[in-house]
Amino acid sequence: MRKTLIIILSMMSSSAFSMDADQLKAAALKGCDTQLESVPEEMREQTKKICECNVNNTDYAAILDAQQSGETEKVQQDALKVATECAKSI
Repeated sequence: MRKTLIIILSMMSSSAFSMDADQLKAAALKGCDTQLESVPEEMREQTKKICECNVNNTDYAAILDAQQSGETEKVQQDALKVATECAKSI
């Protein structure tokens, strides 16, 4: 799950400069749906909850700021922190 979130954020980083925070969040939610297609059916509900938790607890405005200032490592650290918290809570 952590790797998936990092991959989603990395893919968005290339187009993030032309997107705002709401658009990034919408793209991440769409990524959750795409991810579910490759998950076994019995694991889909939990995977969806974790993915949506990650999306809803990510500060996309902070991601944009960090990317514009070149702090991509901070973006990854924040993503891992959110993913860990979501995995624990669900």
